[in-house]
Amino acid sequence: MTATIVSAADAGYFDLLQGLVSSVRDKPEGRNFAVSILDVGLEETQRQQLADQGCTVVQPGWDFDVPRSMNAPPHFRSLLARPFLPKYFPGHEIYLHIDSDAWVQNWAAVEWYLNAAKSNQLAITPQIDRSYNTNYKRPRPYRRTQHYRSFKWSYGWHTADRLGRNPILNCGAFALTADAPHWEMWAGAIRSALARRSILPRQGWPHLHFKLIEQTAMNYIVFGQNAPSTFLPATCNWFCALATPKLNSATGNLVEPNAPHQTLGIVHLAGEDFQNRPFTLERLDGGKVESRLRYEDLQTLRGKPHISR
Repeated sequence: MTATIVSAADAGYFDLLQGLVSSVRDKPEGRNFAVSILDVGLEETQRQQLADQGCTVVQPGWDFDVPRSMNAPPHFRSLLARPFLPKYFPGHEIYLHIDSDAWVQNWAAVEWYLNAAKSNQLAITPQIDRSYNTNYKRPRPYRRTQHYRSFKWSYGWHTADRLGRNPILNCGAFALTADAPHWEMWAGAIRSALARRSILPRQGWPHLHFKLIEQTAMNYIVFGQNAPSTFLPATCNWFCALATPKLNSATGNLVEPNAPHQTLGIVHLAGEDFQNRPFTLERLDGGKVESRLRYEDLQTLRGKPHISR
């Protein structure tokens, strides 16, 4: 089946996007793989650079009527365009979306997403793992969690009470076939949330909840409308903000911090400035090294003849 990897960026996120594209192109399987980019504020030289790397670049419009009171910035078009990827990049049978602040370390994760989506299921990774620090903190009342509040903002407290306890299905990486019913269901769920907010009094700038509107809507159709789905392991969308990986010095790969230390497939740097934060990485063979976890930083780390203890 023909497939494409889709991402999005503006000029400020271009360096991160380049890391994702390079992480695909540097692998034999990704050399000629279709890569599609939603341009929500790139500069002309950046667009040309992507085109030179064989990427298809498209500028999305506003696919929903967003209330003016939300003051949505231009780059939010990329969030609201996600249910319309087959429209913007026609001709593919499977669409694998990966956020621009993530990159591909192990191609096996790409294959897992594509194969899992073939049966018209949503292939997505829940934001849960035995290593994530959220498991070991004092639990917050679920009605105070971001997930619950996003459901409440979008669909009201009845829905939030019913669905807010479920794990977060993170939209930073997901795969769907072009003819899957999820696209229409997803768009409908976003429209419902926007319609609800447009008739409610504004209570401050809803940046956080609006920023999560498409992810909350995806969670809504899975847990509330039973959209066919299959859940992949955390290595397929690893949140470094929730668990610092370890480094396998023999391979140069980031691995999960607990045994059996499987190689991470997609490394995700979501979170406040985690894209620029240096991490202290424990090595499996002993010692530590400090580095950011962008793709280019790992390439530099791998190129060193010796990592000092």
